Amino acid sequence: MTSDSFLQLLDALPTRESRESLAATFSEEVRSDRGRMRQALEQPDGEFSLSDSQLGRNYDLNRYSDMLPYNHNRVRLAGKHDYINASHIALPAHITANRYIATQGPLPHSIGDFWRMVWEQRVPAIVMLARTCEAGRRKCEPYWPPAAGATLDAGDIAVLLQSELPLDDHPEVVVRRIELRHAAHPGLPRAVTQLHFVGWPDERVPDSPLPVLRLIRELRGSVAPPADAPVVVHCSAGVGRTGTFIVIDAAMDCLARAPDYPGDLVAHAFRSLRTQRTTMVQTLVQYQLCYQTIAFAVSSRK
Repeated sequence: MTSDSFLQLLDALPTRESRESLAATFSEEVRSDRGRMRQALEQPDGEFSLSDSQLGRNYDLNRYSDMLPYNHNRVRLAGKHDYINASHIALPAHITANRYIATQGPLPHSIGDFWRMVWEQRVPAIVMLARTCEAGRRKCEPYWPPAAGATLDAGDIAVLLQSELPLDDHPEVVVRRIELRHAAHPGLPRAVTQLHFVGWPDERVPDSPLPVLRLIRELRGSVAPPADAPVVVHCSAGVGRTGTFIVIDAAMDCLARAPDYPGDLVAHAFRSLRTQRTTMVQTLVQYQLCYQTIAFAVSSRK
């Protein structure tokens, strides 16, 4: 699907031709993604190698055996045991300067690694897009204390939950204010805000784009992470809902600066994500949600 600008493309979305074009683009990238996975198996030392995720104890740190970080941009923890199922995500500079870390929901035995990553990467905000349990299955281990005022011991890091409140206008979004203290740096506590959207079903989409946009407004407005600080984004596997959120957030930032962006902004971001972490934006309905949410936001401003 071609157009002079992304906004013109959004205007054409309701047509059958545009929907078919979106589906074709998604299918094409799924084939490319599978090709990269085959390459990873056939060339363990190649550009898209996943070999680090299979080494020794690392294998047991993956929630899903087919949702793995590429070697070339995986997050590396300090110390001997440096593996965590997480990927540095940097979109092309003309799209956004926002930095992200896409990761899986922590396992019971990787909570300490998760908080080590947050501390070492100086993460100011965490976006969580899954419930801890969905359809009777554990999707993410709770990695924060159970109540305000309580502390969770995560190895060298003490995690204090200062407050836990839903947004007044969108209670599906819960805001948790967290303080971290590191045993090696007792006098240097750090503040982290977790934004937890509990209304996004696995492999599907929310009933409305409003909570997603409200979450982004809270993240970029109230929390306002520095440009050089990565935001951790996760769901269960760290690919479907995670990739979808990153595309929407990055596109909203791009359009705020360049509303006449030439070509298909979502497709450009989507293709970039797929080369950085496999299966990002997992389903066609999630891919369509990117366009629908951005179109809703743009039309609301008119």
